[in-house]
Amino acid sequence: MIKEYFPIFEPLSGGSLQVQLAELEAQVARFMSDNRLSPCHLLMTRVYLSDAANSQPEVEQHRLTLEVLNSGFVSYVEQPPLSGCKVALQQWWIGDDALQKIGTPDKMIARLGEIAFYFQSVRFAGGVGEDNAPDAQMRSAFLQHQDWLETFGMNVADHCHRTWIFVRDVDREYAAVVKSRNEYFSEIGLTKNTHFIASTGIGGASFDTSAAVAADFFSVSGVPASDVKYLQALDHLNHTHEYGVAFERGTALNLPIGRHLLISGTASIDCLGQCVYRGDAVRQTERLVQNIEALLRDGGASLADMQYMVCYLRDLADYPAVKACLQKLLPGVPCLMTLARVCRPEWLVEIEGIAVRR
Repeated sequence: MIKEYFPIFEPLSGGSLQVQLAELEAQVARFMSDNRLSPCHLLMTRVYLSDAANSQPEVEQHRLTLEVLNSGFVSYVEQPPLSGCKVALQQWWIGDDALQKIGTPDKMIARLGEIAFYFQSVRFAGGVGEDNAPDAQMRSAFLQHQDWLETFGMNVADHCHRTWIFVRDVDREYAAVVKSRNEYFSEIGLTKNTHFIASTGIGGASFDTSAAVAADFFSVSGVPASDVKYLQALDHLNHTHEYGVAFERGTALNLPIGRHLLISGTASIDCLGQCVYRGDAVRQTERLVQNIEALLRDGGASLADMQYMVCYLRDLADYPAVKACLQKLLPGVPCLMTLARVCRPEWLVEIEGIAVRR
């Protein structure tokens, strides 16, 4: 059986960025040694930064990045880790020597037998005016991914299964991003009568402070439509199009290495699309975990199959209580908690992740 790993690494001590990177380098080295892995087995890394504008250039030039992280796909996002560190890593490793990778850290193809994963990170830099508007950048990001996929005879509608959309000022600009995505999806035939794409739309920033939007894409070739299931739990959550957005709550992919359930950013929402337990972050956490459990059940999995979580909190003050709640509800599941505003102000917490059913 091919082993997969979804570790999260955070420095345990404080200090400068260089000190924390050295600690992360040691943690990753131990992880590789303990699991008999090498950089060739690294599929992807998302690097979470407390201050991307100042720290990303240093991270990009560090030995950890040059010798390990850059062997796979790398995405950078400014979302301060709530543990107080300057930098944290969330990764995906596949322990099979047959894994073959080609490309650059921001645009990587990973092949495993008949399956190929396509990762792309779209970041915008410089410029002002209309081209720097959030709706224009959202459209441009999708078009860039579409253009790349077309070189392999693929397209967004049939092959893209997961997106991450980071919006610098999500409270003000998310509506424009949603409108742009809805219009693009309509153009390529993605509607409520077909399907959408699993996604997280969340507050987050990139290195260039003028950029309004950043986006990451995950597409797959070699998976027939019969091996793709769009997850629903209508007794817990309604269809997203009912409140004007276009994404799947989750998508299950039957891969040779197991069924992978890609859980979108999930909040405390009911079957009517209403926020449940306004003002109470702990009860919202309990409800959203119930929602995730219901989605996993629809895909033939359970919370025991969760491989990792990223938890987004709107308010730093809720961190201790939500962390304790998650440790109780999902003990043993690696969890990274970041400071990031969820797309609707009344949602205090949101969680995404991947479950794998062998």
